[in-house]
Amino acid sequence: MRFRIWLVLWIAGILFPMEFLARVWPSFGRIFNPIFAFDWVHVLMHAFLYTVLAFLLAQWFAPISRQNVLVLVGLGVLVGCLQESLQILSMHAWTSWPAEIEDLSVDLAGTLIGIGLARLFIQAKFKGGKKRQVERH
Repeated sequence: MRFRIWLVLWIAGILFPMEFLARVWPSFGRIFNPIFAFDWVHVLMHAFLYTVLAFLLAQWFAPISRQNVLVLVGLGVLVGCLQESLQILSMHAWTSWPAEIEDLSVDLAGTLIGIGLARLFIQAKFKGGKKRQVERH
């Protein structure tokens, strides 16, 4: 149950249009705008958000089969498309296809990193559990 709450909160945080909030709440904008003025910060944040998202989703759909990996990638892309759509709607402006594709590409890369980390985590956990069972006998 706790896992689902964190997952829902994480997705809500991703989908919430922070740039819009920065425009309508000047105090927040004074903090947000200087930090996100750099493209590398924007890219790093997108990658981080989707890495954590995929890792959290992998607790539900363990990336041990090709089908589960595809489900995780699909969910990551779906959340990315929803986030970009909400951003466009909240800003009432379309940036450009290259900018949207760049964001979605970074989201996909973050999703793949999260899946890879989750897979390593699951393998390490399995090996650790198997090792402890052997030591007990």
